[in-house]
Amino acid sequence: MPHRQGYPPERFHPTGTGPVPAPATGPAHNPAHVQGVPAPRPVPHATEGIGYPHPAPAIELQSTAGPVQADSFDLPRPALVPENEPVRVSVDNNRCHIYGICQQEAPEVFRVSEGGSLHYTRSVPAEFAAKARQAVRCCPMQAIAIHGGQKPGAGAGGERRPARPPRSGSATRASRKRIVVAGGGLAGLSAATRLRERGFDGELVLVGEETHLPYSRPPLSKQFLSGELSEEQLTFRADEELEAHWLLDTRIVGLDSHRSALELRGGERLPFDGLVVATGVDAKRLPEAPVFSERVRTVRTLRDAVTVQRAMRAAQAHRVVILGGGFVGCELACTAREHGMDVTLVVHSAPLLRRVLGERVGGVVAGIQRRAGVDVRLSTKITDWQDHGTALRLRLDDGDVLDCDFVVLGLGGEPRTEWLRGSGLDVSDGVLCGPTCHVVDEWGRTMPHIVAAGDVARWPNPRFDSQPRRVEHLIHAVEMGQHAADALLRGPNHAARFAPVPRFWSEQHGTRIQATGIPSLGTDVEIVEGSLRSERFVARYSRQTPYGPQVVAAVAFDMPLELLECRDQIGRSRPRRNASRRKRR
Repeated sequence: MPHRQGYPPERFHPTGTGPVPAPATGPAHNPAHVQGVPAPRPVPHATEGIGYPHPAPAIELQSTAGPVQADSFDLPRPALVPENEPVRVSVDNNRCHIYGICQQEAPEVFRVSEGGSLHYTRSVPAEFAAKARQAVRCCPMQAIAIHGGQKPGAGAGGERRPARPPRSGSATRASRKRIVVAGGGLAGLSAATRLRERGFDGELVLVGEETHLPYSRPPLSKQFLSGELSEEQLTFRADEELEAHWLLDTRIVGLDSHRSALELRGGERLPFDGLVVATGVDAKRLPEAPVFSERVRTVRTLRDAVTVQRAMRAAQAHRVVILGGGFVGCELACTAREHGMDVTLVVHSAPLLRRVLGERVGGVVAGIQRRAGVDVRLSTKITDWQDHGTALRLRLDDGDVLDCDFVVLGLGGEPRTEWLRGSGLDVSDGVLCGPTCHVVDEWGRTMPHIVAAGDVARWPNPRFDSQPRRVEHLIHAVEMGQHAADALLRGPNHAARFAPVPRFWSEQHGTRIQATGIPSLGTDVEIVEGSLRSERFVARYSRQTPYGPQVVAAVAFDMPLELLECRDQIGRSRPRRNASRRKRR
């Protein structure tokens, strides 16, 4: 690849940006008013970035303002690119777990019946093709296949769609430019696909550290380890015809933001006109755990999962200790029990999934795990590690000693931002972004030619409040990658705010757990369907705001159909009611 210095961002006008809405006016649509932050102040010599040569605002994100009255302004769902050709869909019943995500994305095509089975329309008209394709991308099990239609950015005859000039008063430049996606995961793939769908016909480069094309990570701790899914079945197939250069097995070591270039291992430089940061997270590790022991593993990548899978299948591997009470740790415990192993789940906090679901609902998960034969140790730490070659010996802070064949760490993830140190970006907890997904530097200035997406990005979701947060879920990676691509093409002053409803799922020993919103924000939990005792219920999470109780999340245990109607409630305020009249079970 030829060495080129970075193009000045203000000279780059990629084609096919599509219609740009006029900036909204009034306090209800002004991000500075909506999020309780100071009004933007101009930055000398800054540019709006990719596509629009206007001054870029600096965004002050450190605000103590309270939650937003979400129903006082419009928060649209993530935008889709319309298609003009019909498509056909098929569902692999052996892989489908009836989570109902497909019905959330395309209710005109998919429907979960009262009996818990999935019904769908095989031949999808063009008007619903984009929704059907989004359902394929968001399917947790990759159980849906889509056939026909058009590849990203192509017209009805298979030719690439002619680019539409931006509505900024400047002419579209014909020269080909380069957008680089840093990260070979789902968020990066989603951003790259959206760039092509929007008609970007320049050079598109995806840089990934792994040797594999983007694949689904959530099944690594369960369906892949159990053998239900193979390596090939993990690969995302919704965007197989993406026209891009893949630089796999390539490590990024730095970012020169002033000259717009990535620094690669070996001293190579990769200049760019636009950059999407989507490097994801790495598995957390314990500093006191034996670093070089073959009996201590994490499950973050496919390579990790293959190693753990081999250990679990070995005849000598009968006893396993799993550290971590989050979804990864709990799902690993499920998989190990399915293999007939003796499982001890060691959790520093109590109860299980406390940070995700809260104490009341998290306690239900602990009961499910114990009934399945898992030895759950809550509020417990490991104080000493001994590797005897043939086994590990762990001493707990309560004095107990555990002998096991291997340990799997399921402690969550840490943002992959080590390569951004010294770049001028704020990476205190992931890459800090403004509400449009544009990256914000250490001085609070928007970087118009750099956006971030996925697990690594921290941004304020106006559906809830002005506090920047990271969200680590598969569907979020799809939606944020798409929005980041749109924002990169439109620029900070024209891009919409990213205000999704986070959604995630899990399965604990046959019990399907689904959630929408951010349960950890809730201070009040109300069981609106079923009961905790039956372990089949819908819980609604809310918190008090100046505008009344705000619904921040809903969680369902084995009630996917009942959860569907909760999505549109997330972020909205409910009428005040007397606390004594609350329904408790």
